[in-house]
Amino acid sequence: MNVAPSVPVVDLTAQELVSSALSKFGAGDIISTSAALDAIRRLSPACQDSDDHLVELVVIAAIGRTMGVLFDHRSRQLARNE
Repeated sequence: MNVAPSVPVVDLTAQELVSSALSKFGAGDIISTSAALDAIRRLSPACQDSDDHLVELVVIAAIGRTMGVLFDHRSRQLARNE
């Protein structure tokens, strides 16, 4: 009898998603909020946190890792609405 073991589905928290998205960058790098949001949404399409909340978490995490932040996510949203 072939029985596949039950694998629990793990929902990452918003902070874990942000940490994962920023893990590819190092101290002194500049993080684009637009690119960070895209990476987070790809990692977890079901994430229900707002863009503003995720950007806040990105800023907090980036500053803690001595990274710069490029606030370009609003221009992306404006372009989609035109």
